[in-house]
Amino acid sequence: MKRFIAGVGVVSCGAVVVALAAAAPASADPAPTLPSAFVTEVVDGDSVRVVDVTRGAITVRIAGADAPELNECYGPQSRDFARSALERQLVAVIVDPSLGGADASGELPAYIVRVDGWNHNVEATRAGAARASGEVSRSAEIRDAENGARQVGAGLWSANCGTPAPQPRPQAAPQPSGVYYENCDDARARGAAPVLRGQPGYRAGLDRDNDGVGCEPTR
Repeated sequence: MKRFIAGVGVVSCGAVVVALAAAAPASADPAPTLPSAFVTEVVDGDSVRVVDVTRGAITVRIAGADAPELNECYGPQSRDFARSALERQLVAVIVDPSLGGADASGELPAYIVRVDGWNHNVEATRAGAARASGEVSRSAEIRDAENGARQVGAGLWSANCGTPAPQPRPQAAPQPSGVYYENCDDARARGAAPVLRGQPGYRAGLDRDNDGVGCEPTR
């Protein structure tokens, strides 16, 4: 028997290794799930640092889902969701057999499952804190979770993270026509009377009764 994490409790390393080997992804997570790691830090919504019983200190990225970056809409909230769910928790790090080991960045794509069977990959997507990404053994379940979040506008699917509505283009101010009649005699002399509202040269001073017809014919 060896102490797994100081101050956390005594865990049998042999039992945890056996549990990890037997914990292949299934349609549902068993509850309880034997832990294989302790979450030391949540980096963002889809990456956490853990101390793993067989791998040591590693960074795990959730498989089958992708959270917004911290500088993107809902990025900070996605990280907060992961913190509230995983930070300082004992978890099982379950590698999807379709993904293999760590990627080029050194992060291990895996499912992160709490001891009560709560799968962060699925539940973060269900809460709108992540979106389905790539093809893994549980992609169908993760996509279903995303569809549910979309339907209710949760998290990153809310209107706050939507495409801004197009703004109306400002209308150009009407330009002066350059036509000016000093009075109705002037308009008549130039053959422009009557001058209708909207026509070049029309102005209120030529339309005494404000009926839209300036310099009406005299009777």
